[in-house]
Amino acid sequence: MTAAAHELGLSTATISNRLAALEQSMSTQLINRTTRKQKITSSGSRLFELANRVLAEVDDFADEVSCTERGVSGSLRVSAPLDLGHTHIAPAVECFLNENPSLRISLWLTDDVVDLTEKGVDIAIRYGRLQDSSLRLRRIATNRRIPVASPDYLARMGEPRTPWELESHNCMVLSNEGNCFDQWSFTINDLQQSVRVSGDRDSSDAELLRHWAVAGKGIALKSAWDVVDDVINGRLTPLLVDYCPKSVDLQLLLPSGSHMTHRVRAFSDFLVNWLKEVDRSLNKAKGLKS
Repeated sequence: MTAAAHELGLSTATISNRLAALEQSMSTQLINRTTRKQKITSSGSRLFELANRVLAEVDDFADEVSCTERGVSGSLRVSAPLDLGHTHIAPAVECFLNENPSLRISLWLTDDVVDLTEKGVDIAIRYGRLQDSSLRLRRIATNRRIPVASPDYLARMGEPRTPWELESHNCMVLSNEGNCFDQWSFTINDLQQSVRVSGDRDSSDAELLRHWAVAGKGIALKSAWDVVDDVINGRLTPLLVDYCPKSVDLQLLLPSGSHMTHRVRAFSDFLVNWLKEVDRSLNKAKGLKS
């Protein structure tokens, strides 16, 4: 009560009177009061949720009627995987902000699985199967992971023709807190099998692995989306394409129960169209399109 009074610039007594008047108009108790504490009632919780939805609708309406003059406004928190974020999401954010200077976007790049509601994320881009079935999603495209190396490396070391030949190559792997992901999966004779690889370096930064591969240091296992420009421009060559596992979905996610504001809807549509255009570019890169 004191915090609400301070935020609104009113006295605590005024806030208390307004709460009492609200309870009287609703003919129900919204907060249980004792001499030591106050606790919201079930009716109070339902009214709070309703009020939030109404206020969100009002904000959305204000955004929508004014967007013709100043574009989309407000704030958005967007989450994406590290590599995809650097390569494709960040340029999309840059383009959208140029068109909508009144908008602020917080871009959070992480490969960790996060609770969108708990972290206040409005929009997330993620690969693979969803563990939380309550999330709202829009499927964008499919993707798969493919070994890649530079033409210079392949000229020096030769090109592996089967997954087992990777054992004699310098394979650079992703690591996390000392754990190296050195088991690469392939489909061999219609069965999924793992090949243990090794090399002279590893990193927790997947983008660094791509830079090392482009520099001719070895072979890296990368998302097709992350290396599409490198393949098109001849900096990297896809390897063992016929053995690569089936594709996984790339999806745009929204927290369950979240209100679809005008800015969320506008940027979601923009981002989906942007990424679908990237997906179409995979057709130009031999060996990447699923």
